[in-house]
Amino acid sequence: MKFFIKVCLLFIIISLIPSVIFSAEVSPAEISTISSLFNIRDRNVARNVVEMLKDKYGIKDVARERIIDVLAKKYNTTVKQLQKIEPIMDTVGTLAPANTPWIRDSIETVNPFIAYEYGGVINMKTYAGGVMGEDADVLKKMNKGELLSCGCTAQGVTEAVPELAVFTLPLLFKDYKQVDCVLDGLRNEIDAAFRRRGYIVSGIIHTGFFYIYTKNRVTTLAQLRKQKINTWFGIVEKTYLNELGIKPIPVSPANVVSSLQTGAIDATTSPPGWLLGVQAFLYVKYLLSTPVYYSPAAIFIDKKQIDSIANKYPPGFVNEIVGSLNDFIRLYEPEWRDDVVTFNEKSIDAFKGEGLQEVSFNEADMNTMKAAAERTREKLTGKIYSRELLNKVMREIKKCSQSIAAGHND
Repeated sequence: MKFFIKVCLLFIIISLIPSVIFSAEVSPAEISTISSLFNIRDRNVARNVVEMLKDKYGIKDVARERIIDVLAKKYNTTVKQLQKIEPIMDTVGTLAPANTPWIRDSIETVNPFIAYEYGGVINMKTYAGGVMGEDADVLKKMNKGELLSCGCTAQGVTEAVPELAVFTLPLLFKDYKQVDCVLDGLRNEIDAAFRRRGYIVSGIIHTGFFYIYTKNRVTTLAQLRKQKINTWFGIVEKTYLNELGIKPIPVSPANVVSSLQTGAIDATTSPPGWLLGVQAFLYVKYLLSTPVYYSPAAIFIDKKQIDSIANKYPPGFVNEIVGSLNDFIRLYEPEWRDDVVTFNEKSIDAFKGEGLQEVSFNEADMNTMKAAAERTREKLTGKIYSRELLNKVMREIKKCSQSIAAGHND
């Protein structure tokens, strides 16, 4: 009898699964429409966007009905009336160079979503390539109300939310698959950390793994200690380099290329895509094969400005429309992350095509680097992140490593 009851329960659960996972009927035509409208290549991502539009906003025809149409009805107004109010201007400052996926995906996918779904109620302008300064400068401009958002590297992320520096610890992650698993597993904690500091997260993607590039051939840690290597990444980078016996030279990202040209530095660290985007690769000849740090990238909004803007619109409207944009970016994240990973990988191939050589350290030097990484981790515990958070991250890494090894994250 007990067996019969269990079997019946199992069939009931199975019968409910489709309505839980896919509560909206989604046709191939709708997926194609969304793919075309917003330049989404991954059909699973496009399907998830269709489901969000239908489930959350009750949209029946994704080709004709928009989020702004639904919200106008909900808030007992019209699209024309909403368009008469001063538009929500999402101004974004970022170090990301033009013609890279950090910017290209925003222009080709996020901007079309904003233009189509919001009918001019939200407009977006991105200041790329550091024209608004470094991440720290962008955060200051956000605080003054001169910019609404930051497309920040880990430099800006950790200045805005210092405890998230835990994700940039040296030699912490094995590869991007592991990073994605950990970031997704701890996403609620990450979002909450931003909220506590007065920010709203729109998306978390990758800046990428940071490699060491040198002008001179460096095949040992002893040789690396003799190089003039810059630092700009923050306290984690400084602490780690000091633990390795390296005295770094402070040089901002904007001045890396000129410093390599003049010989003020002869070594630097960065993700490959950034090095390619600013053409800094032209002034280095060697690449250490093992990446040293991982840097997340985050798009986040100043909440106090959103709260101020909200006063011009029907109560609750602005939070809902900003939330819908964040929902879309969150669904698009997997494709955006993949684009960044591909770009970084192709950048390394391009470097090698231009003659840049990859070098490796021997096992003894790598063990020394790992030991320095562990000391860095311990030195910063209790200073910029808690032991509790570090332990949580380490448990998630272990869990993800086991899941990946078992083939559950393919």
